[in-house]
Amino acid sequence: MIMKRTLFLFLMVCSVPAFAQVTFQFIPELSGRNVDGLLNCNIVNPGGRKSASLQVTVTERKTGMVLVLQTGAFTLAPGTNRIPVQAIRGTRIQYSSNPISVIIRHDHNFPEGDYEYCFTLDFPGSAQDAPAEQCFQYGLVPFAQMHLIEPYDRDTICDKRPVLSWQPLLPTPAGAAYQLVLSEIKPGQNAIEALNYNLPVINQSRLISPILPYPAILNQLEEGKSYAWQVTAYQDQTILNRSEVWEFRVQCQEKKKEAVLADDGYRDIGELLKGNYYVAVELLKFAVLNPYKPGNFKYTIESLNNPGKKIKNLPRVRLETGENKIRIDLANTDSFTDGYTYLLTVWLPDGSTKNLRFIYKD
Repeated sequence: MIMKRTLFLFLMVCSVPAFAQVTFQFIPELSGRNVDGLLNCNIVNPGGRKSASLQVTVTERKTGMVLVLQTGAFTLAPGTNRIPVQAIRGTRIQYSSNPISVIIRHDHNFPEGDYEYCFTLDFPGSAQDAPAEQCFQYGLVPFAQMHLIEPYDRDTICDKRPVLSWQPLLPTPAGAAYQLVLSEIKPGQNAIEALNYNLPVINQSRLISPILPYPAILNQLEEGKSYAWQVTAYQDQTILNRSEVWEFRVQCQEKKKEAVLADDGYRDIGELLKGNYYVAVELLKFAVLNPYKPGNFKYTIESLNNPGKKIKNLPRVRLETGENKIRIDLANTDSFTDGYTYLLTVWLPDGSTKNLRFIYKD
């Protein structure tokens, strides 16, 4: 019995180092996309305080070693540690001479590839502590550029509560969200300065979908003023991607007057498309030339203020050969709201597709 207890205690003592290893917390999906993110890791130390230095080796499956990063010495405290700023400032990076390393040296971003990130923690001056190493693998696909969609850049709109939309982040990591910032452009400023220095009109974060109807709790945009906006994709505290900066102007009076006067006749739809907005007072009226045989006129209407709402019970329109004066009665359905913005999509006889934004008025 004594021998069994002695053997049991001996096994427990021998097993302690296996459970007392230093470990690393690193998310390649977020931090493995560029050189600056390599030190965005946590070091979990179950032991006592000690001096350490960190080496990060990055290799690509086809190319081989890409770079070796070496920090300065720092103190590793018990528990979870971030790499101290002083150690990061003393970092040295050695790049390989292969084509991928040349690209990374230029802009610090990793191109597409299958990477392995190996973290090695050395303990200089300690003969008892063996180096701790842990590796992470990740197949990196660069993010596609994020483009804004609506309102268009340098556009003039009449809607004082516009729907703002943009292309989603691709690929989309789990837990990613968007932040949209919109600011007024003061006289003498450009769009970037407005975002950097002015108090935002909209500063909305934790957006899951790539669309934001103008928040109902905010004051509407002011006519005659210009606005700049940008969307940022992020996860936790890490920025994943940013869109370009776009600007637009809110101006209604002149556009409304022109559009209402034009409603007295039938203008070619091509001419209407040249404007920014068309004001439809219960009716959509335009002309379409059909050089082909008669057939049905295909069109759809969707709400930009309420994208999920389907417009039903639209009247059927038939095209005859020659010039057609199209009259679409919008007042006989319950699908249109006064002051809302809609998008008309038409399929012309030549096979082309055209879009016309319009504001509905009772």
